[in-house]
Amino acid sequence: MKIAAIIAAHDEAECIALVLEGLKPFSLHRILVVDDGSTDGTGAVATAAGVEVMRLESGQGGGKGQAMRAGMARLRADDFDFYLFLDADGQHDPADLQHFLDHLAAHSDADFLIGSRFQDRAKIPAKRWRTNALGTWTLGRIAGVTWEDSQSGFRMIRKKVLDRLDLRATGFAIEMEIAMKAADWKLHWAHIPIQAIYRPGPHRSHFRGVMDTWLIAWESLKC
Repeated sequence: MKIAAIIAAHDEAECIALVLEGLKPFSLHRILVVDDGSTDGTGAVATAAGVEVMRLESGQGGGKGQAMRAGMARLRADDFDFYLFLDADGQHDPADLQHFLDHLAAHSDADFLIGSRFQDRAKIPAKRWRTNALGTWTLGRIAGVTWEDSQSGFRMIRKKVLDRLDLRATGFAIEMEIAMKAADWKLHWAHIPIQAIYRPGPHRSHFRGVMDTWLIAWESLKC
């Protein structure tokens, strides 16, 4: 099974090396870091780690969705089985990828695997979890799919599924847009337990709380 990873990154020089180091044991077919206009040397750190880097300059990028779509366009012509997505900020443990692979070994028909922080939700800031849970439940009802953690950035999607979706979101709504549009197809969904990692100290995130939650809901309803 060939897996190609896309990691969208904006000013993540402090964390990206650890994320890439954590993926090394899995010998992935391809790892692409999409540097979304970083000013802190994120792309240079990723290049030094020996992975492929795609740079979106100011005016080309401007959001996670834009970066993910650019990465998909770069990889689409390649021959592999699954896209892998995970965040660059260290909030996912790359070692949890083994849980995805174990599930696929037992359920080879799985098409869309979403990392679920449901069992580890006590570690997630309460406001963030509440908005996630409400959006997950509401949009899941609309789509007719039961999701545990629809906003998780750690997921694997079968290439032939993702390549046929017409994606347009530019920001954080991209992950919900993918799930909502994929729900139109008869897929085998899986929820994979993963850790929720929030380090001590002030929480730094590019997620803009209420604004991005509203945009996610709006973009999802347009699907």
